[in-house]
Amino acid sequence: MLSFHRINNVSDLLFSNLFNLYALAFPTAERRTWAGLEYELNYEKRFFAQAILRDEKFVGLLNYWTFDRFFYIEHFAVSPTMRDQHIGTEALKMFKEQTKLPVVFEVEMPVDTTAIRRIQFYERLGFSVISHNYAQPPYEGDDFLIPMQLMCNDKHFAETHFGLIKETLYDKVYHYKEDRPLTPKEELESS
Repeated sequence: MLSFHRINNVSDLLFSNLFNLYALAFPTAERRTWAGLEYELNYEKRFFAQAILRDEKFVGLLNYWTFDRFFYIEHFAVSPTMRDQHIGTEALKMFKEQTKLPVVFEVEMPVDTTAIRRIQFYERLGFSVISHNYAQPPYEGDDFLIPMQLMCNDKHFAETHFGLIKETLYDKVYHYKEDRPLTPKEELESS
């Protein structure tokens, strides 16, 4: 039987399991550093890092954010040795049952068979790709934005409130400020 165990700080016995899978499953540009993850755990009350347990054994991770209008899954992964055992399906179904709000997350662009299969997996669980253009901001520094797609289990909400979702993710999750366009007066002054 699956269960979730909330990790509140890096001294939790399961944190090293979570971080090791996190580092294995996500490229450096698509995840936080140890210090970055520790910061969110210590100071951000909307952020939840959860170990997924099967019979009290660590089998995966589910990191998410709670906002007023939606939940955002930042990272979700199952241990490589535990894949193909329906753990991901069961964990996402459990998570959706616990949430009363729409659930949003990013997926890679469908440029290879792995990304396509991942999108199809989420579609089988009731999620849909959102039609708006989206890019993941860098977690740190001045790295480039990474083209991604958003998926949601309430497509109407996500399509209608895309601006709110994007602004919330950029501001609260990534701590990223988009460059605002110059006003006509500023354009004249800069030329």
